[in-house]
Amino acid sequence: GGLSKKRIMSAPKLSTTLAVMSRSTKFEGNPRDKVLRLYRHVQKSVPYLLHQFAIDEPASAVRANIKREFLKHGGAGDNLDPKIVNMLVFKGQMELDEALAQWKTRTHILKYVYDVVYKPHLARSKLEEVPLASTVREESEFVKRFLGR
Repeated sequence: GGLSKKRIMSAPKLSTTLAVMSRSTKFEGNPRDKVLRLYRHVQKSVPYLLHQFAIDEPASAVRANIKREFLKHGGAGDNLDPKIVNMLVFKGQMELDEALAQWKTRTHILKYVYDVVYKPHLARSKLEEVPLASTVREESEFVKRFLGR
């Protein structure tokens, strides 16, 4: 007798699961419902992402930044063309899926964590938006003595 070969079923790859999730949210339903569904999903994922990427920031601050991003793009999408809403929801879902799968690096995640206004040196920002250190505060006496000024 020989060994019978058993077919081993493996779980679907993560990329397949994410592709199905993204495809299923593409065109179905009311644009407002799609935006709100994505918004809730992103907000619920914040603590997990902060933990996975070892980011030491309060979830409430990150959630406020994410809310600001959603509002910047038209809130719940009531006044936008449905095609634009579909595109933004699709892009947002892909960003979230890639972050949850850890296909993004910590640096990619930090652009959503830090507010450019209050911590421009930590967020992705243009160089001219970052104030020079000399304009932010005066050098301490220790630094002046250390540098021989």
